[in-house]
Amino acid sequence: MAMSAEADKPQQSKSLFVMNVEGKRTTGPLLIGLLDYFQRWLPNVGYFEPIAGDPFPSDTGGGASRYVELLSRSFNITDAPQDMTAVSRREAVAALAHEKPGELLDRIFAAFQDYKAKYQHDMVLVGGTHEGNSQGSINVPGNRLELNARMAASLDAPVLMVLDANSASGVSDLVTKALVSRNGLLEERAEIVGLIVNKVPVRERGLFKAQLEKELSKHNLPLLGVLPTNPMISSVRMDEIQAALDVDMISGRKQQSDLPVNQVYVATADLGSTLAKLSDQGNTRPLVVTDIGRGDLLLGLTAASECPVGPHISGILCTSCGHAKTDISPHVQHILNAKRAPHAAIEEAGVTAAFPIMATKHNTWEAVTAIDRIQPSIRPTSAAKITASKEMFAEYVDGDQLISALEAEREFVMTPKMFMHTINRICLQQPQRIVLPEAMDPRVLAAAEELTARGLAKIILLGDPEPVQAEASRLGIDISKCEVIDHYKAPHLERYVERLVEAREKKNLTPEGARDLLHDSNYFGTMMTMCGDADGMVSGATHTTAATIRPGLQVLRTKDSPLVSSVFFMCLPDKVLIYGDCAVNVLPNAEELAQIAATSADTAAAFGIEPRVAMLSYSTFGSGSGPEVDKVTEAVKIAQEKRPDLKLEGPLQYDAAVDPNVAKTKVKGQSEVAGRATVCIFPSLDTGNNTYKAVQQSTNAIAIGPILQGLSRPVNDLSRGCTVSDIVNTVTCTSVQAVAIKEKKASTPAGAAVAA
Repeated sequence: MAMSAEADKPQQSKSLFVMNVEGKRTTGPLLIGLLDYFQRWLPNVGYFEPIAGDPFPSDTGGGASRYVELLSRSFNITDAPQDMTAVSRREAVAALAHEKPGELLDRIFAAFQDYKAKYQHDMVLVGGTHEGNSQGSINVPGNRLELNARMAASLDAPVLMVLDANSASGVSDLVTKALVSRNGLLEERAEIVGLIVNKVPVRERGLFKAQLEKELSKHNLPLLGVLPTNPMISSVRMDEIQAALDVDMISGRKQQSDLPVNQVYVATADLGSTLAKLSDQGNTRPLVVTDIGRGDLLLGLTAASECPVGPHISGILCTSCGHAKTDISPHVQHILNAKRAPHAAIEEAGVTAAFPIMATKHNTWEAVTAIDRIQPSIRPTSAAKITASKEMFAEYVDGDQLISALEAEREFVMTPKMFMHTINRICLQQPQRIVLPEAMDPRVLAAAEELTARGLAKIILLGDPEPVQAEASRLGIDISKCEVIDHYKAPHLERYVERLVEAREKKNLTPEGARDLLHDSNYFGTMMTMCGDADGMVSGATHTTAATIRPGLQVLRTKDSPLVSSVFFMCLPDKVLIYGDCAVNVLPNAEELAQIAATSADTAAAFGIEPRVAMLSYSTFGSGSGPEVDKVTEAVKIAQEKRPDLKLEGPLQYDAAVDPNVAKTKVKGQSEVAGRATVCIFPSLDTGNNTYKAVQQSTNAIAIGPILQGLSRPVNDLSRGCTVSDIVNTVTCTSVQAVAIKEKKASTPAGAAVAA
């Protein structure tokens, strides 16, 4: 289905890009708080990671990123984990190492659009990339802030900045870091909703918050929350130790190990000395690490824990266990099982009745070293940490202010990635038959292979099948999915002769003359399109513009639009604009300018771009005068009379048309177009052609076109210097035009009757 400017925009569910601006892995508690908050108000909240993070140690989530596993299990998100990430860290590193950031962003954008379309979430939290979770992690190289900013801008997801207070020397330093980070995000055209500061000392939080608000308000950066350091969240828990050392349970249940470990005690002395040492520890509950052969300690510490005077511990870790439970004395194991039996019922109910006794194959030194290296995290089993994260968010984050920022009206802007995704989606849904007359050109063959392999179009190549196939084989190109037609021997040749003679009756074209013209592959391709055997034609890789479009101008003009014109899709870094006419009409008069404007607006709508048409001149609403200004003024009047449905204004200078800040200065009063134009109509070919080339060269914009408009069926011209990518883009645009023409025809009473 072709895109209309309103009904078929890309999925517009709300999204929020959450990133630590210094790339630190500290957003877990905030993500938990955000999901908990949004799930209270929205029925369907999702989570997405452009670049997948590391899995948890001793992974139980099938290789899923730790945040994907944590949030999915904690909030009952049933989305497939593989759909919740776009690329792995390894893939991201490879793309950046080979200087292919554009391809990386394309993959991320496509995966995000697919995720939103598949699961239809009301809100999607997007997790930015951060430093690795362990010493062996693969870290994404380069400027992590810039990469996150580019991802957020590509996904059209406003950014929630997170900054850790413990990384700064004071409020002034923190404000400087926040403003530098904001500037970096804005340079990449990312939108910012506000800042949350993390890990502020508890006693200093009130003063810290007041000083921060005062300083940040001077720079219009909203402070949405100040989170204090939370000992619970920053502590190492028993479940993290169990995962890091891949333990086996001698006594107790692994699921009942959401216990804090604030001290580790290595027990090598006799039982009496160990009990005395532990009794000196006060109220702490250390994890005791000892050798698997110390049955005396296991029984003695278990007995002590049942005594009111203690000492009490959080658990015992037995080391040097080669075969887990078989290394422990059977008698000791029997006693432990007997002592545990009375507690079995409440343990099955999820209550920890006594400390766990665990075994690891590591020796004591290795085990203690591994525990020391553990970075506190939140696992799906960390119920206490998850609860603390929810409570901290509810108390210290201004959720109402965050919601207000997200619900603020944001004008939809079609970005280049959205534009290409929209085109490709239409092509995949309704593949069109596009004829390519220049079958022997290697670029055309390569484009045909790509288009058919990706399912974007059904390609018809014109030429003798044997030489065409031989050339494709020589180049290693697979054209098995393409139809190859010899236009000299085609079975429909005589039908095309009749239709061409009929179309050129006023020019007294004879059948012999028509037959000669149809030996020209461009004429043949145009007639295939006219007769419905193809939906559109793309040529020009080896032919001149005149040779490509002349047949279409002769037989495909419409009664409703006798003027054929062209547009370029200008894919700028942050948006897509339409320029017309930059290729066909040299010096259009007022009536022709009005028609170009209306046709270009319809083209914009067909491609999902809301048409806001600026009629350009060197004058803005009468600031200058002259014959050319008068012509544009008259064109505006004609266009507004004929198409009152359009947002169309002029004369406007280019800067006042596309730049909101300039528009505020130059345009007085309300305007639906000034500063927001999506379609720019130039007064002459001279200004249009030079402007599109100047913008293309100075901004590295991608210019797709010229795309012809005003024909009954689409025919488009390529530059003779075109690349394979240019051909692919032009074919997909031609396909979208073909879909739009079919739908327009079907929507008219006559067309509907035929369809019926």
